[in-house]
Order: sequence, then structure tokens, then C-alpha cells
Amino acid sequence: MDAAMIVVLVLTAGVVALLAWFEINSRRNDARKDLRSSLAEPDLKTWKKTGQSEVESDAAGKKAA
Repeated sequence: MDAAMIVVLVLTAGVVALLAWFEINSRRNDARKDLRSSLAEPDLKTWKKTGQSEVESDAAGKKAA
């Protein structure tokens, strides 16, 4: 094998490894975003429901008084 051929193979392998690392990292970041958003959504909904029920009970209490 020629020295130039070895350099080309090493550089090609390095580029392929870098592209694979970028893809894996990108998918990992997407999964983290999805996990964070899916975990945050139920909490926001329960906070809204809790807040609405407290406001509604306060309003009902003021009407009764």
C-alpha cells in the first residue's frame, strides 16, 4: 500500500467517525428535548387545573359571602 492511500483511508475513516458522532449527539439531544417537554407538559396542565380550581373556589366563596 502506498503512503498516500493510507493517509486517504485514515482521513476518510476520521470523517465517517465524526459524522457518526454528530448524528448520535443530535439524536441524543432530540431525545433529551422530547423527554424534558413531555415531563414538563403534565406538570403545567396540573398547575393550570389547580390554579383554576383555586380561583373558581375563591370566586364562589366571594359570591356566597
